[in-house]
Amino acid sequence: APTTSVDLVHLSAFSEVYLNQVQLIQLVETYIGPYPDEKVFATLVHFLTVSYQDNEPEKTEKLLQAREKAIVAKKKTMLNVLFEKWDNDASGFLELEDVAVVMCRFKDGQEVDTIRIAQSDLKRQSEYNDNRLSKQEFRQFINQVIEELPGKETFDLFVEFLMNSVERSYADRIRGEARKKWIKQINLAAKTSGTSIEPVYKAVFQALYKDAETHGMEKRISASIAMLEANLIEPTRGELLLRYAACTPEDCQYMLGKPLYKNMKGVSFQAVETGKPIHVPRVANHGNVYFWNYDRIPSDRSGSFIAVPLKDKKKHVFGVLGVDTMIDPRKDTIFITHEIQFFQGVAKAFSIAYHYVDMRRKFLRVMENAISWFHRRCPHILEITVYIVEPSTRVIGDYVLRKMLIKDKIGAAVYVPELIRLERKDNFFCKYLFDCMESSQTIISEINEAKHIACPIRDNSGITVCILDLNTGNLRILPRYESREAQRMLRLLQRAHIELSNVSQGDEPNCVLEPENDPTIRTDIMFERIMLQELRDNIYRLDSQSYAEIKGYFEPPRVIAEVLRATLAIFKVDQVGEGEYDDWEDLKNCINGELIQQIKGHDPISTANLCNAGKLEKY
Repeated sequence: APTTSVDLVHLSAFSEVYLNQVQLIQLVETYIGPYPDEKVFATLVHFLTVSYQDNEPEKTEKLLQAREKAIVAKKKTMLNVLFEKWDNDASGFLELEDVAVVMCRFKDGQEVDTIRIAQSDLKRQSEYNDNRLSKQEFRQFINQVIEELPGKETFDLFVEFLMNSVERSYADRIRGEARKKWIKQINLAAKTSGTSIEPVYKAVFQALYKDAETHGMEKRISASIAMLEANLIEPTRGELLLRYAACTPEDCQYMLGKPLYKNMKGVSFQAVETGKPIHVPRVANHGNVYFWNYDRIPSDRSGSFIAVPLKDKKKHVFGVLGVDTMIDPRKDTIFITHEIQFFQGVAKAFSIAYHYVDMRRKFLRVMENAISWFHRRCPHILEITVYIVEPSTRVIGDYVLRKMLIKDKIGAAVYVPELIRLERKDNFFCKYLFDCMESSQTIISEINEAKHIACPIRDNSGITVCILDLNTGNLRILPRYESREAQRMLRLLQRAHIELSNVSQGDEPNCVLEPENDPTIRTDIMFERIMLQELRDNIYRLDSQSYAEIKGYFEPPRVIAEVLRATLAIFKVDQVGEGEYDDWEDLKNCINGELIQQIKGHDPISTANLCNAGKLEKY
C-alpha cells in the first residue's frame, strides 16, 4: 500500500511573469552552476537584493491578485465538498431539478424566482445540457445564483444551507467513502499505465466486483465494455456497431472482440441513442436481450442486466458499460437505485481515464515524429530520452518519471519495452530531471562528462507532464542553427500537447489538411501540420520591406533563387520545369500577393497535390 512521506516532489506551474521559490533557485543554479564560488554567489545575491524592487502599486496589485486567487480557490473547494456530499454514491452527476428544489427552500422560498432564472440561464448556456450537473456545472450553477442574491455573506450562508440540507446515515457515508475510493483507483490506473488501457479495464472491473460484494448483497456479476465504431464490415446492418473491448473472464471466449450490430437483439443501442442507462430487471422476461454465451441453457438465462452509456466531455456516447448477474445462482438479483448510480459513476470515471490514456498515446505518437525531425535537424544531439510524469504508486502525493521513448542510432523513436520508473531518492545522477519536473523549467546538467538538457512539456496549467532529455555528449554548446531548431521543435511539441489536451476536453479538432478529416491518421501527421502552420505564420508576418529587399537583388544569392524557384514549382511545376522562370527578372516578378495567398492555403498532402509529388522531387 502507498505510504506518505515528507520528502515529496512538489510540482510548480510555469509562468512567464512570476517565479516561485523553487523556480528562482533553479534559475540561479542554471546561471552560476550548482557549485559556484562563494564570492560569486554572495555578489549575485547582493545584486538581486539591491536591484529587485517592487513599487507600491505593483505590490498592492500582486497582493490583491493573490487574495482574489485564494478566495476563488477556497470557494471552489467548498463547492466541491458540497458536491461530493450530495453525490454520495459517486455517480459523478446531480439531477438539476433536485438541486433546484433544495435551493428554492433557501430563506423560506424568498429567492425562488432568482434560482429559477439561473436554472433557465444554465440550460440555455450549456450546449450539452441533459438536465444533469457535473461537478463543474454544479459550481457554475451555484455561482450564477449567488451573483444575483444580495449581501456580502451570501456565499457562506447559501453553501452552509445547502450543506445542512442533506443528511446521510452512517451506513450511507461509509458506502459513499468506499465507492469514491474505488473510483479514485480507476483514475490512478490511468495515470500510472503509460499508454496502456488494460490497467484501466482491470480497475473498472475490480471496482464493480468489490461494490457488488460489499454493497450489492454479495451479487455475483459479469461486466463488459463495448466501444462504438463505424460499421465497415456489414454497413447494411447499421452505420455503427459496438465492439467488445474488455469483459470479465467468464465471458471472454464469447464476447471479447465481437461486434454487436444495431439490427441484433439487445438494449445496448437503446442506451447509445437515449444517452441514459437501460435497466432490464429480469432478462428472461424481456425478449430483446442478446445472449452471447450460447452454452448457457434457457433455464439459466435469468438475472438482471444494465447498459450504461459512456460519454465524453461533450456528452456524446462513445461506448457502453454492461453489468449483469447472469452467473449468480440466485434468481432475485435486481440492481437497486444506489447501485445504478454507482455504475454511472464508474462509467464516468472510465470515460475520463480512457480519454486521458488516449491523449497520452496520441502525444507520444506525435513525439515519435518530432524525434525523427530532431535527428535530421540537430545531428549533435546524440541521444533523446522521453519521460512522462506519473503519480507514485508507493508514496502518496509523490511523483515519478516513467521512461517511455528513446532515439535509436538511425533517428527513429523506440518504445521502452520494460517498465522503468525513476524516483528521486534512488536516482541521484538524475537530479536534473526531477529539478526540471519540479520547476517546469529547462535544466542543463553535466553527467559523466556528457551534457544533458532536460526540457519540459507542460499542460495547460503550466505543470510539467513530459520531459525530453537531450544528450549532446561532450559538446558544451550546440551550434546556433541546431540550438534554434531544437527550441523550435520543443515549441511545436508544446503546441501539439495543448491542442491534444483541448480536444480531449471537448474542443473540435483542428483539421487544416485534407487527410486530417480521417481521425485514424490525424495524429500521424499532426507534428508536420503544426510545422506547416508555423511556416505559414512566418510568411504572414513578412512585411513589404522584406519582399522589397528580395526584389532589390540584381544578382541574388543562389540559395534565394533556388528556394523561390522550388516554391513556385509547387504551383507551376510544368512552367518551372520548362525553364520559364530561369531568369531572375521573371522569377522575382512572381513575388506578389497571389503567391503569398497560395502558400498560406497550400495543402501539400491533398489528393490533388500528391499527383505532382514525382515532378517536384528534383527541387
